Amino acid sequence: MRISNIQSYNTFLQQIKTKQKEIAKYTDQLTSGKRILSPSEDMVAIAKSLKMRQTNKEIDNFLNNITDVRNRQETAENAISNIYETAQDARVEIVRLLNHGVLDFEDAQIVDDYLQGLKKYIIEQANTQYGDVHLFAGTKSDSKAFESVQATNGKTYDGIYGGNEEVQKVPISKGYGDGYEVDATFNGAEALGTLVPLVDENNNPIVDSNGNQLKQLKIVKLIDDIHSAIQNGDLTQIDESILNDFDEEMKKIDSTRAKIGNQLKTMDKFEEQYNTFKTSYNEMISSLEDTDIAEVITKLEQSKVAYEASTAVFNQNKDLSLLKYFAA
Repeated sequence: MRISNIQSYNTFLQQIKTKQKEIAKYTDQLTSGKRILSPSEDMVAIAKSLKMRQTNKEIDNFLNNITDVRNRQETAENAISNIYETAQDARVEIVRLLNHGVLDFEDAQIVDDYLQGLKKYIIEQANTQYGDVHLFAGTKSDSKAFESVQATNGKTYDGIYGGNEEVQKVPISKGYGDGYEVDATFNGAEALGTLVPLVDENNNPIVDSNGNQLKQLKIVKLIDDIHSAIQNGDLTQIDESILNDFDEEMKKIDSTRAKIGNQLKTMDKFEEQYNTFKTSYNEMISSLEDTDIAEVITKLEQSKVAYEASTAVFNQNKDLSLLKYFAA
């Protein structure tokens, strides 16, 4: 009989302690909003949650890359569009100059002045920056892509390329190899047409003070060739070959614009997919970690009722002589 009373006493205490722990647990869940209060409560759920959080972190990095590169590419695309449209204006004037019998020298001089203004604008656009980054200088983006350089012959040449032929690429997805990368800077020697190594009338390289041969953007050189012909008073030097070369350069510029447009579309698709993935992962993480408020409130109330009932029964029974003895 004594053993039975001791067991009953211990059972009452255990029930009360259990309900106290449940009340504390559910209260903490409501306060924190989290279902799992310590990793040991659900190791599998914690592992799944950590993996999805890591995936979300990778997605955030790619989304940040997309935002930055998109801004760069949109800036570059706008500059290239400006260059292309300016080249179209220049082409109209070249066609006018081909009509040698229509224009006199004075008219040709007016066209020349206009073309020189267009050339200046083309070079300005070719030196477009995004922040401190010169977009068309390759990986030498801390300096201008195209500059005016004085050669050892004493002449100054415009549109001389000062960048390199490498480009900065940024990953926007994981995959085979290095994943999918897009251009964050551009090789101006290719993106804006062709570079022409300059030579003199004897076919000797035209070099700068360091002995480096000057390389000029071809669309700029063509305008300079027209300028020389007009200044020499010989419009016959302006022939169909100049117009054909000019058209080829415009095609290359337009091709770069199309390439950037395709990369922008690709980034839009990746961004849409990533945002969908993030929404799904966040929902799964929430289902693993977050408290179901209504369910926890119900369990908390049930535990409180059970606790109060157990306490009441304990208080009633402890007045029995033997229990009272043990409770003392």
